Amino acid sequence: MEHHQKTFQVIEVCHVPPPQEKPTSLPLTFFDLLWLKFSPVTRLFFYQTSHTTFDSLVPNLKHSLSLTLQHFSHLAGNITWPLHSPNPIINYVPGDAVSFTIAKSDSNNFNHLCSNLYEALQTQPLIPTLNITHEQASVLALQVTLFPGFGFCIGITTHHAALDGKSSIMFMKAWAYTCSKLIQSPPSSLSLPENLTPFFDRKVIEDPKGMSEIYVKEQLKDGGTNNRSLKVWENKNTKEADAVKEHIKATSVAFIINVDCRARLDPPIVATYFGNCVKGQIVPFEVIGLLEDDGFIKTLEGIIGALNRLEEDEVLSGAETWMSRMQSFKEITLLSVAGSPRFEVYSVDFGWGRPKKVDMTSIDKTRAFSLSESRNNNKGVEIGLALNKPKMETFAHHFAHTLDSFGSFEKVK
Repeated sequence: MEHHQKTFQVIEVCHVPPPQEKPTSLPLTFFDLLWLKFSPVTRLFFYQTSHTTFDSLVPNLKHSLSLTLQHFSHLAGNITWPLHSPNPIINYVPGDAVSFTIAKSDSNNFNHLCSNLYEALQTQPLIPTLNITHEQASVLALQVTLFPGFGFCIGITTHHAALDGKSSIMFMKAWAYTCSKLIQSPPSSLSLPENLTPFFDRKVIEDPKGMSEIYVKEQLKDGGTNNRSLKVWENKNTKEADAVKEHIKATSVAFIINVDCRARLDPPIVATYFGNCVKGQIVPFEVIGLLEDDGFIKTLEGIIGALNRLEEDEVLSGAETWMSRMQSFKEITLLSVAGSPRFEVYSVDFGWGRPKKVDMTSIDKTRAFSLSESRNNNKGVEIGLALNKPKMETFAHHFAHTLDSFGSFEKVK
């Protein structure tokens, strides 16, 4: 701990407001309500540059963040659930601001953190924290950490009920766009290109079946004595107690694929809709079947079947039960995919070049697999996974063995 304190130092915790004084509020749709109690989503963007200093980095990031927030003012606000409101809302009032931490690391482990294998605990100091109480939850927190002589890291933490992965990366791209333009020629305000201009109108999310009301009732029923609490669930997947023997004893396991519904709704909504518009496509499995020799093939068949059902069925089919199924995840072993290669996280350039590495660090708590495009720009895919050391060694062994078996299969063909 002493060594850690010497190598990492918080320089400043400031608050960056939008350049406006107009209060705004947004209701949570049923898509948002699904994620109200889920743990925050965190990503780290590592940028390699040996000449960057605080004087050249921080003012540009702060100023461009404020300019960007004029288009995303509610990100400076909080999720609340007033007694007079049937649904939780995102509320921004003048004086609200985004928490922005500035830190410095004298450790020389920048390149190690940008490698393919490191201990998850090493990135914890780089991740900003959302302020979440029973009464309110902040939506966005940011942190920039400078590694002198090596580069810097931008950490972003978002509340999943306010925005999905596509929206989160859209905000990062808008901030990066603004910052890069600011470096070239400082403007007092800046418009965004069409593909980065957020669309907030919640009326496009039609709810003829009354899913919001159903989901709210589920949330209130789940909350106990403080049933409007905004505290996140502590589910089985976030506890270290999910030892190997628990996985073996479990009879039920679900694999969940997040599906962007923007283009699949009837009628479709714009790609720049800012909020949540994601459903979980569930693939149920029996553990016994997965452990058999053809378990991998059964897994692929299950995933293909789930994707085929997605194309065949109306996208909101069975939506009335989505919330109750989400809550049931607390009691089963959940395997899920987070992120997408389509987000193009490696295109987020603040003016100092493309990221050297982008990590979705929240998978350490959710036990999800993260997906992104390859940093090498070779049309490949990066897969992130966080496990404790014995499990990771076991996984690496089986993964290598499976790859070898595919090689043998190709030779036989």
